[in-house]
Amino acid sequence: MKKIILLSVLISITIVVNAQNPADLAKSQSVQETQDVETEMVEYPEDVLRNTITSVLDRKGKMLSTINDDGSIYVIASATTARPSNMTGFVNSRDVAYNIAELTAKMELLRMAGEQISSGRGFTMLEEIVEGDDPDAKIKASRLEKAGRIVDESLDKALEYLGVSDSEIEDMNQSQKKASYEQNYNQSIKSLVAGMVKGCAVVMVAEGDAGGDDYQIAVCLKYSPEYQSLAALIKNNGDFQYQISDMNDVVEKINNMPESKLVGKFGALVKFNSEGGMIVFGFGQQEVRTTSSRQSAAFSRAYSQARLKAVNNIKNFVAEDIVAQESMESVEKLREYDDGTNAYFSRQKWEQAVKSKESTLNLPTHEVRKWKSKHPVSGHNIAGVVVAWTPADAKRSKELNNQLNSSKQGDDKTKKPAVPRKQTEKSKITISGEEEDI
Repeated sequence: MKKIILLSVLISITIVVNAQNPADLAKSQSVQETQDVETEMVEYPEDVLRNTITSVLDRKGKMLSTINDDGSIYVIASATTARPSNMTGFVNSRDVAYNIAELTAKMELLRMAGEQISSGRGFTMLEEIVEGDDPDAKIKASRLEKAGRIVDESLDKALEYLGVSDSEIEDMNQSQKKASYEQNYNQSIKSLVAGMVKGCAVVMVAEGDAGGDDYQIAVCLKYSPEYQSLAALIKNNGDFQYQISDMNDVVEKINNMPESKLVGKFGALVKFNSEGGMIVFGFGQQEVRTTSSRQSAAFSRAYSQARLKAVNNIKNFVAEDIVAQESMESVEKLREYDDGTNAYFSRQKWEQAVKSKESTLNLPTHEVRKWKSKHPVSGHNIAGVVVAWTPADAKRSKELNNQLNSSKQGDDKTKKPAVPRKQTEKSKITISGEEEDI
């Protein structure tokens, strides 16, 4: 596991007040140091991950965010946890942040196949300079002004009777200022991408606390034609000729992996051995709340939830039908009035929505490992489960299915065959993943 330490500059200010003159305190060095505070530029996990992946891909003659010569694509995305690392619920919020980052990365992947862009923009300008009063307009409006004044005075008295203050009545009577110059600009941009993402697996994850309740998760996903073929193989569950080989060496590596390293494992990971055998691992983890009693029961529930997440991560590797929309609106207005005053208004609105449509898949997996550990930053208990899919799993699943259906028909031949179902202090940034998987 690679660890990158972010150096943080901490300014300690200690002022000893001992009947000192406030003016003398203001001149002290410790106070003066706080007068020109600049925002510190922090290297976030996404920056570290991007630099690491770029370096590895350079050595392999590949690039990020492009279709490489071998058909592979690497994309990086990140998200920030809603809960800070010093509060309960952080570990689960960390898992949510990972899922948001993964969906965002898949959206970026779909964009490379093309996106629908709708946009429009425009502006208006108006300049009007008026000197003096138009006598004709004054004559025509005189009767209306008189009638309006009577109505206004009557309404003012009514409002005063109802308890409205004089200042409020005066504000109501103020007419709109006349603008001698106007400038209006508006722009709207909308992006839409939709498609089925198949064979997209995690190759590396970086995470870290940058302080100020800012804990970021960054993920690098890899797509390749080989991964897509593997995803199709899993989806068909037995319609292809399997290449069965011994995957014990690959599984043993996961079993011997330290729990501290498993804490950084998310999503699905594809592994191959020297004989061309393949296996897909799914990683899941769940926060375990500390209780005064029945702590073992809390771990049991957490393991069940972690296993469900792990299986779902393999399912998402197989196929995920995604629709992503992004929109941005910009508005700017400027007014310059006859009395020399001016007004400015600006609005920026951005919205992003990514949705994975619900789908069902018959997925045979087996449990590889259960583990428990503590998060290195928050200290919260984590229960984790690793599951795997192999061609051998699919073959055994199909054979068991046939046996179950066969025995059921033998018990009662008169029955109709069953209808098959439809299927806050800054911390170190840690990176999980092996260069061999990139």
